Amino acid sequence: MKKLLFILGFLLVGQTILLGQFELRPTVGITRSSIKDFTEVELKSEVGFTFGVDVMFGSRVYGQGGLHYETTKNSLHPDAGGSSSLKVSKVRIPLLLGYKLFDSDTDHFFNIRAFTGPNVSLVTSVDDGESPLGINKDDFKSSVFGWNAGVGVDILVFFVDLNYQFGLSEVFEDLDIQGIEGQNSKNNIFYLNAGLRLKF
Repeated sequence: MKKLLFILGFLLVGQTILLGQFELRPTVGITRSSIKDFTEVELKSEVGFTFGVDVMFGSRVYGQGGLHYETTKNSLHPDAGGSSSLKVSKVRIPLLLGYKLFDSDTDHFFNIRAFTGPNVSLVTSVDDGESPLGINKDDFKSSVFGWNAGVGVDILVFFVDLNYQFGLSEVFEDLDIQGIEGQNSKNNIFYLNAGLRLKF
């Protein structure tokens, strides 16, 4: 089901390639990650970062695909005491479908957008600092799926996006470290991005 949603998103974006305008959008931003449904440990959200590039096709209805590198951070607080930081680095590939409030043919300088669509994230590295739990990359699934919903504002050659990713798939393999059962956890991520609009 998750792969079917991703393929559907890809087809929707692909269809809009035949329409209208083309923009390249380099972007940087911050992330806030939440991972829930753990027992015997609490994961608190910390600020991470992301950077990448998106390609936007279309006019008022548009498609957008991207390639992003991101790091999410959570602080680990086991019930037994102590704390450490869990840092996960990923390559994220979103495929979005969006709608612009104003017709870009008549308003080239300002617009408000809403967008949604799937993404796949490929885990590249995991670091749990000095944690005695010993969580590593092998404890994570190599790829996870999410669904995005967000809004954006275009001003002159700049843009700002506010996006929330709902985790669709489990983050962990059969994680069972010192009694911690987190294999049913899903990762929800908040994004605040800004960047440039390079029109072609």
